[in-house]
Amino acid sequence: MRWPALQSPAIKNLGGPWALVAIFGLQLFTFLLFMIEPVLAAALAAGLAAAGAVLVSPLAGVALLIAARLFTTGAIVFTYIGGFGIGPYELVLVLCALAVVVRASLDRLPLNIQFPWRAPFLALFSWICLSLTWSVSRSEGIKDILPLVMVMANVGAILAFVRTWRDFLWMVRAWLITCVGIGLVTILIDQLGITVGVSFKAAESGGRETGLGQQPNWFAMNLFFVIPAAFGLALVERQLWARLAAVVGGLFVMFSMLGAGSRGGAYATVIGVALTALGHPTLRRYLVGIGGVSAVGVAAAAILDIGGIGRALGRIALGVSLEQNYRPWNWTACVQMFTDTYGRGIGVGGYETLLPDYNYLLSQSLYTYPHGIFWEVIAHYGIVGLGLVTWLVFVVIKMSADTIRLARGTEAVVFAWAFPASMLGYVAWSFVEFTLAEKPFWEWLALYTALTLALQRGERPPAWGAKAAVTGAISAPPSTQSPQP
Repeated sequence: MRWPALQSPAIKNLGGPWALVAIFGLQLFTFLLFMIEPVLAAALAAGLAAAGAVLVSPLAGVALLIAARLFTTGAIVFTYIGGFGIGPYELVLVLCALAVVVRASLDRLPLNIQFPWRAPFLALFSWICLSLTWSVSRSEGIKDILPLVMVMANVGAILAFVRTWRDFLWMVRAWLITCVGIGLVTILIDQLGITVGVSFKAAESGGRETGLGQQPNWFAMNLFFVIPAAFGLALVERQLWARLAAVVGGLFVMFSMLGAGSRGGAYATVIGVALTALGHPTLRRYLVGIGGVSAVGVAAAAILDIGGIGRALGRIALGVSLEQNYRPWNWTACVQMFTDTYGRGIGVGGYETLLPDYNYLLSQSLYTYPHGIFWEVIAHYGIVGLGLVTWLVFVVIKMSADTIRLARGTEAVVFAWAFPASMLGYVAWSFVEFTLAEKPFWEWLALYTALTLALQRGERPPAWGAKAAVTGAISAPPSTQSPQP
């Protein structure tokens, strides 16, 4: 039986009768999901909207992937699958990633892209997966491997669609806007007295901002990367309002980050800005001026204790407290695990399970992870893992040197210095905090790699100090149709 209504042009434009059935089914599923868990239904709707945006504009999808990574915290998950938290942003992330893959296939763009640090990263990932065979806690090991799989998906998406100088600039802007949004949401939460269901002992005494329920150091780390690049962005924007927005945005993100009271974040920011200043005489003069403004602002905030930042800055200035002895305890346990396995490592995910054998008191505390990427690597992955990480670091250093050389004389030199400067600050910080799969380091590295590949393909950004505006750099977003490789 043929239904004339189903043969109408409107139905055909939707993809035919079966597409209409699928839409109705999705609406019914969303309604039932709303009856069970409204937040999950809202996340699904947001994810579908984001996926639709990806199919229309791939760069918008990459920006949403970055935003999802930056906003996601363990405090806003609503369910766990084998210990892996699933929250609103994870759902958005998955749907965006699927849409990115679909769009890449439609545009015949390869997701399997060659890039300088691909070989050491895949070798390290393979060794981590292999270590699962001797891990004492394979369930925890799988949970540690999943974030690395997510990293590979995001790296592929970034490198597939961020292919030009203009694309790169838009992603830097998107990253900065996201971090400003995180800071604004944090202020709103504080003013409204909203709790996110997770508190951290590190913040109990006050004066330490946790954002959307993150551990204070993680909150600071999420905001830290973009600070030097934000100030650099102000040097390449053509319009006055855009320059001012970049400077104000960078300062706002920096003050939001300092509100976490993270000593590591403060030191890493100083390292990142100082190394960026080495890149060019104009950068040095400009960043000295920014430093003066920042110093005045920090002093005023400390004196007035705006938003509790005075206490946070006081914590930074006081240095390492004697109460922080859990870090050396963890490091000692990591070294002992390394030696007890004759340099092989205990395998991915085994640290918490074995910790009672090395320090029972520490195993009963809140501080049951290695507290530093170096220590995590030697404990879990041994001498082979350490060698692979060292290989990866040297490849990234060489890539940075090549990028600086290719960018010399162009506006890209600002970011050629700012990106690795932030990463070096993070590396210094990572000796006392964080884990190997930590966000958003890998996305930041992928975005820098996209700039490197664009320069290697012969892209020539505007000359440094050029008066002519970049065509469409502010007035119009990049093309929704990515160029063919």
